[in-house]
Amino acid sequence: MTATSVALLALAGTAAGLAGSMAGLASLFSYPALLATGLPPIAANVTNTVALFSTTVGAAAGSRAELRDQRPRLLKLAGLAVLGGSLGAVLLLTTPASTFELVVPWLIALGSVLLLVRDRLRAFADDRAAARGGAPPSA
Repeated sequence: MTATSVALLALAGTAAGLAGSMAGLASLFSYPALLATGLPPIAANVTNTVALFSTTVGAAAGSRAELRDQRPRLLKLAGLAVLGGSLGAVLLLTTPASTFELVVPWLIALGSVLLLVRDRLRAFADDRAAARGGAPPSA
């Protein structure tokens, strides 16, 4: 690995850490940096996922007080995350690398759009919950 690659990965890692702590955007920095250093897309995806796992654990540990009364919601979301992650892993390992390379830019674009409209989506969900007489999901 060249000194330029090491510098790029260090810079991307710092940016990913900052972005991840602010809005969950870490992969938008770290994944392209891994690709730029010559890692194949699937290897870059796996490396990125493993590298960012500690960020997730740290964020959850740092949010213990806020999560204390959310056990039912956390169990439901954890189950969905395990199911989605397992399905994604199966797809990643059973489809050709060329398919992965074709789909990834669209997934990144979709994720970016969802980040741009997340406040509107949250307001929509809150309005629906209020119309049903329940508490807003973000409460």
